[in-house]
Amino acid sequence: MRELSPSPSRLVWRSDTASGVRLVTVRDVKFRSAWRGEGDAVVVAAHRTGHGGALFHLTVGPDGVEEVLAKDVSGADAALMTGPDGAPWVRMSVLEDGVDQAPDTVLPLRGRSDGERPPRTSPFAGDFVGWIGDRAFWHLDDVFDEHKPSRIQAADLGYGVKGPRLQFRRPVRLPLPQSHDAVVCADGTRLAVLALDADPAGPATLRILAPETLVIERELLVARDPGEAFLTLAEACRDGTALLYSVARDGRVTMIRLDSTGAQSAAPAGALPGEPFSVWQVRGPARHALRFTTEHANGLLTLRGATPTALWTGTPHRYHDTIGGREVPLPADWGRPLLSDVVTNSRGHVLVLTSENDPHRLALLFD
Repeated sequence: MRELSPSPSRLVWRSDTASGVRLVTVRDVKFRSAWRGEGDAVVVAAHRTGHGGALFHLTVGPDGVEEVLAKDVSGADAALMTGPDGAPWVRMSVLEDGVDQAPDTVLPLRGRSDGERPPRTSPFAGDFVGWIGDRAFWHLDDVFDEHKPSRIQAADLGYGVKGPRLQFRRPVRLPLPQSHDAVVCADGTRLAVLALDADPAGPATLRILAPETLVIERELLVARDPGEAFLTLAEACRDGTALLYSVARDGRVTMIRLDSTGAQSAAPAGALPGEPFSVWQVRGPARHALRFTTEHANGLLTLRGATPTALWTGTPHRYHDTIGGREVPLPADWGRPLLSDVVTNSRGHVLVLTSENDPHRLALLFD
């Protein structure tokens, strides 16, 4: 597999400032995934129009596209992730003779050996959680079958003549009820998962797991509000201290702090614009956000503790923050913007928007 190299950019992109917000729009790409970059920039994996569906990687900062890496002929459907060195790595399906082949492969975005055959790995489970030492973790739950145990997949980093490689372990099934959130604890020595009882009236359980064995070392119960629709885990410590956000069926958001004895304190933290259909936690240094969909909107509520700092939602041809009073216009032929991803950088959140009218248009909003 050859090393990716900078490629002359023929992308059409434009950077604009509106209401103190930087917006970068890019044409002729179809978004796949994004990764928080160093400083203000982010890395985006996208298929280029007119290149046979080839995968390119773009480094985008507030002032525009900074770098375009040459097409990656080895894989498709890339999911960018953080490597053990803090640099971007990529998980993707291997392409052989133009055919998408399972299982997946995981390797650094840069620093590949010239002419090397892509390393093949066993199939593995779920969404990337993070690293503890030289071990990486993924978490998977089955949203269609609440009676199916959640799984944690671990992979150990090894070094050889061809560079770093991940050696995958057999996924470990966690006890029921299912867990729907997983994080690396603040001190970087344990995993934490939040298990939700199938009965909405039942409690949630915060579980602290040992990274070597994935055995549960500590469990704390979290009481749930009868009107709650979603409960998300923002951060946790190995002693059971945790920060969570609860979203009620009417859209009200509550911040919950859990101490090491299991005692809870709560404070109101704003509201979503309607009944939530789905809620995802977005985690970042000293800041958090809830990405959501409702019947009439998709967007992002950014938070500092219990204080809402922005509420981004879209209408045709524009994206706006109803808390800060900021409004960002999009091109007239854009249509309704869809929030496709959110990543954090050194300044705040970067919202990845795609066009309802044209899937080969992309905008990055640097909040």
